[in-house]
Amino acid sequence: MEDPKELILPSALIALGLFIFITPLGESDFEPLKEIFPYFCSAPFMLAGCFILSKRMGEVDGPKLSLTNNLLSTEEYLEYKEKEKARDQQSIGYMIMLGSATSAAFIFTTGLIVLFFIAAMSFGSGSDDSFNSVLSFFWGLLKICFWTYVGSHVLIARPWQYFGENGEEKPVEEKRLVQCPACDATMRVPVAYEGRAKCPACGEEFKT
Repeated sequence: MEDPKELILPSALIALGLFIFITPLGESDFEPLKEIFPYFCSAPFMLAGCFILSKRMGEVDGPKLSLTNNLLSTEEYLEYKEKEKARDQQSIGYMIMLGSATSAAFIFTTGLIVLFFIAAMSFGSGSDDSFNSVLSFFWGLLKICFWTYVGSHVLIARPWQYFGENGEEKPVEEKRLVQCPACDATMRVPVAYEGRAKCPACGEEFKT
């Protein structure tokens, strides 16, 4: 993420979703509606905001191997492994997100079918205790899926990448390219470094 302004839209969506979620609902004769309605109205904003925010915060350039004479410099290898680690973390987040979404769809469909049969069988009996109990059970499962989906975006966003130890941003050391006079291979050294360097390709030592 290069521009902090990219966080405005998803943050606004999440804030709007939270506002709708905590806004009290008016009186209702159907008790479960008081709990279901806030989720139903806030979910589109919160889920969309979380998805956009995690994609923009956790954006990772694809790991690229830049080989010079079939060799990889230490700096390039470390950069490659760091990106690979980030990809692995995001893969776990995406699997959890997909799993929670798939589970929610299955639970929702199954719950509708079960509730339909219970309502049909108890029609005219005047008792809705079984209906409310089953509804509460399936609704509890859906809430678990909802918050699991939201939590999965932490792994995708990887907010810890912006902080080093003690909450401070990681310093980035500037590098410059130098060329081996013997084999023309290139390697990276710190900008302020002046001295001798050893070529990883041919072993030639030279002054930078």
